[in-house]
Amino acid sequence: MNVSRRQCLALLSAGFSGAAMAPGAARALVGRWREVASRTDGVVGVAALHLSSGDRVSLRGDERFPLASVCKVPIALNILAMVDEGKWRLDDLIDIQAQDVWTGVSDIAERWPERKRYSVDELLARMVARSDNTAVETLWRVGGGFPAMTLRFRQWRLHGIRIDRSERECALNASGVQRIPSVEQWTPGMVDELAAQIPPESRLAAMRRFLADRRDTATPDATVKLLKGLYRGDLLSRSSTARLIQIMEGTSTGRARLRGLLPPGTIVAHKSGTTASPQGLNGATNDVGVVTLPRDAGRFAIAVYVKASTRDDAARDSVIANIARITFDYWST
Repeated sequence: MNVSRRQCLALLSAGFSGAAMAPGAARALVGRWREVASRTDGVVGVAALHLSSGDRVSLRGDERFPLASVCKVPIALNILAMVDEGKWRLDDLIDIQAQDVWTGVSDIAERWPERKRYSVDELLARMVARSDNTAVETLWRVGGGFPAMTLRFRQWRLHGIRIDRSERECALNASGVQRIPSVEQWTPGMVDELAAQIPPESRLAAMRRFLADRRDTATPDATVKLLKGLYRGDLLSRSSTARLIQIMEGTSTGRARLRGLLPPGTIVAHKSGTTASPQGLNGATNDVGVVTLPRDAGRFAIAVYVKASTRDDAARDSVIANIARITFDYWST
């Protein structure tokens, strides 16, 4: 008897053990992922989880990869958990301090100091949907930093994700800057100024050390578990869950990655992340999120991480886009 992929998922969700069929289909999917991954000289990690059936497939699923700006999703989750606990309201205003300002990818930095106050909700939207670096520094600070994130991961029973440093500190360390200025010394634009002082060969060595560091990393498996917890409402209240998903659906960065080859109009709630590439060695090119399938086939969470590649931006983006499309087709049929 021929059984379609969707029929197989229905049987699984109804309690039928599809072990005789699912392993072969999963191996075929991973084989296609491996073929795409071979197009880069970097290391590719992937995990995908069909949210309604629980069907999960992974490639290097338990290996650690640098988070880069993907860290902004768990940081947002922590802030929204504080909202649910009554410690913040979405309309509360937060002052952007000089120590928070990080020029580069930041509309907030361009407007500072003329505008210094933003609501919690606006900071969340800018941090996730537009990857604003000043917003993430601010929310990292008011959210309690490393101790608070460690406690949240323990509460959420997530052992494959860790955030040890602010994203700015990660960027500086990856560039070879080990001594971070004090709060009193910090000025806007200092990231680029400090990184420019590091010789190219030292920056390359620093990136290699960064890639070997377990701090501020996640496994693909833990990432899709986090996304599953968000969508199932296990981590936040209903209103906070809906707000974060809405923000992620409006993400404007990384459009050539998970979204790149999907059919027009496909709903994708995601967050991308990218590190610098000293002397051509890119630390991380990532995109993680949840994709809505056509014809009531449900949704799947997916995390694609690419590390230590010397290919150009387009090649790395293409790896992520092709893996996403292959996975989309796998669960659409």
